[in-house]
Amino acid sequence: MRRAARFAIAALTAAVLAVAHAGCGADAPKELFTRPFDAGTVADATNERAQTVDETLGGPCTQDSECDDTIACTFDRCDQAVKRCRNTPDDAQCADPLYCNGREKCVLRLGCAAGPVVTCQDDNPCTIDRCVESTKGCEHNPRDVDGDGDPDDHCVGMRDCDDLDPAISSTHSEICGNFKDDNCNGSVDEVGCTQPANDVCATAAAVKASGTYLVSTVATKRDYPTLCPSVATPSAAQDVVLTITVPGVAGGPLQDVEVWATAQSSKNEVAVALRTTCTAAASEVGCGHIAGSASARAIARGVAPGSDLHAIVTTQHEGAVDVRVDIRPAAPKPPNESCAAPQAVAIDTAFTVSLIDPGKDVPSACDKVQTGELTYAFTLAQPSDVRVFASTLVGSGEPVISLRDTSCTDELRCRSSSALPLFARNLAAGTHVLTVAGTTQLDASILVKTFPPTMPPPNQSCATALPVAVNTTFAVDLSSQEDAIKNGCLPGGPAAAYELTLTQPSDVLVIGRFPMNESGSVAINGPACTTADLVAPCTMGQTPQRVSKRNLAAGTYRVVIADELGQTAQLSVLVRPAVPPTAVGVSDNCAAPFALPATGGFFTGDTTGATSDFGAGCDAPGQPINGAKDQLMKLDLAQKQRVVFDMSGSFYTTVLDLRQGATCPGTEVTNACYVGFTAGKSFLDLTLAPGPYWVQVDGYNGDRGPWNLDVRVLPAP
Repeated sequence: MRRAARFAIAALTAAVLAVAHAGCGADAPKELFTRPFDAGTVADATNERAQTVDETLGGPCTQDSECDDTIACTFDRCDQAVKRCRNTPDDAQCADPLYCNGREKCVLRLGCAAGPVVTCQDDNPCTIDRCVESTKGCEHNPRDVDGDGDPDDHCVGMRDCDDLDPAISSTHSEICGNFKDDNCNGSVDEVGCTQPANDVCATAAAVKASGTYLVSTVATKRDYPTLCPSVATPSAAQDVVLTITVPGVAGGPLQDVEVWATAQSSKNEVAVALRTTCTAAASEVGCGHIAGSASARAIARGVAPGSDLHAIVTTQHEGAVDVRVDIRPAAPKPPNESCAAPQAVAIDTAFTVSLIDPGKDVPSACDKVQTGELTYAFTLAQPSDVRVFASTLVGSGEPVISLRDTSCTDELRCRSSSALPLFARNLAAGTHVLTVAGTTQLDASILVKTFPPTMPPPNQSCATALPVAVNTTFAVDLSSQEDAIKNGCLPGGPAAAYELTLTQPSDVLVIGRFPMNESGSVAINGPACTTADLVAPCTMGQTPQRVSKRNLAAGTYRVVIADELGQTAQLSVLVRPAVPPTAVGVSDNCAAPFALPATGGFFTGDTTGATSDFGAGCDAPGQPINGAKDQLMKLDLAQKQRVVFDMSGSFYTTVLDLRQGATCPGTEVTNACYVGFTAGKSFLDLTLAPGPYWVQVDGYNGDRGPWNLDVRVLPAP
């Protein structure tokens, strides 16, 4: 029976094959039946299917509410053209505040997923590449192994000829008699070489009285590392020594010795340390150093007359330093270092604050503080408006003022600029504490003045904020505002708040414009306006500042704007119903540019695989023809309109270049090329006449990568 069955199966198979062959016709591919199984063929078929299947399509639907896929980062809607759900991934919904950890992705049916970290590798052995979180970009510095600030001459000709020795570079002077080419000019100990002065304790500059003394770290080495925090690049630093002999006879009144060292170059960082034994770091009795500062001061208290005190002055680079020595009768260290013992001061009477070596005891939201602080107290007999004026008497920094409640635990206001007084409106009667610190060590004059109490305007508080006018631009006068909104954005800057009510999920873009060379900030907050209810990280810096949030849920929010100096700012709050992201695709050149809808939208692309087709007027000089890789889009305007282009969230240093003309690619529009150096990337806000425009997404200095482009088309002002 088995044999009969086999014959029956064989006959049936032959019949089926015959019918199939006859149905295929004379030109049927015979290998269809004779080709052996090929795993690659199956894989190719699977890939082909994946390319043709739209993975964003789901089941049948009639309305949007039927299409929620429970994935928070997808834009869910009912595609009425095909009557099926469409769930579009939106990477912008997954973006976290960090840049260097990579671009997060929205994965269908999974949700947000981390992307590869940003390596910033440019494959150039002559650069040190690193990701910089503050600018949301990459930094490619010339190779400088020894940290002396001079790049290796193997990469940059005629520069550092020994990048392993910080004492040798093209920026150094030639030192006599050491048989080295210290200045990398190709000669050793040539005519004009320099002998170091005051380099070691044995050759220290002698100081016997108060005065200002000129010393130089040219040709010196760093012989005496100190216990004081060192300068930024210790391997490249140099020091000199001054020996100060305190005048007077043994047994006479004790003296305080203050030493203030200031480099003649504002870019030369300085530190100063005072020792009772020149060669012993453990004998340090005072030191001063502020990172990045060209000035440092230190004090030794209660020094006996006739004794020696040794000042070690260290600089980051060689150069001249003015050293002021002040020898005066001894005085105790100020007792008002903490809130436990503030010094009482009078209203309307200026007083001087000297910041030499106070400890840091009281934190402040004003983050420019670099020194410790001293505390003071003033008393109000009745409620008053209070303004605290501060100015620098000696030194190059700014005083930082903090107004606190009676217990000193809560900071009410702070200011880190002398250009504008600290302002507190309608301050209650009673005692209030004031702390004074500095951006560097300095002497400051402080004046507390009172004025009749006034009522705050509605936009001073998030609780009383008035509705904001959307999709337009209006002026915000901050001259009489307080630093009363504590959302962590631009501490110390006078601020104003406006209420934003959304009736549906919306894409929100907030734009703040400020006077040139000032810092400003914009933010979207919840109603409480705290750091905890920030909708998106606030932005701070020079004009313009932007913050955006896509698909923001319906609800009530606050838009907050602040300016460092309390000037008049401009605010735009642009709102539209949330739209899904649209992938631009190739759109590489004039052959098939992507057509931007006349209503705008949110678009994504990636120039990594594109070609270099068009130059840009704002690109880096010296670029090859057509610069970096780019993509092109077309926008047709039927009437005069305001068009806003925002590239926030892009992942490289973008160039956005707008062109105009009937023929692609047109000609560049004046003042419409913008490099995205900052975290906000490229941005244009233009009033455009009717006609065709070409939107070029490019990269600065050859940069390329994934990009976002938010386009808002609004009525012309």
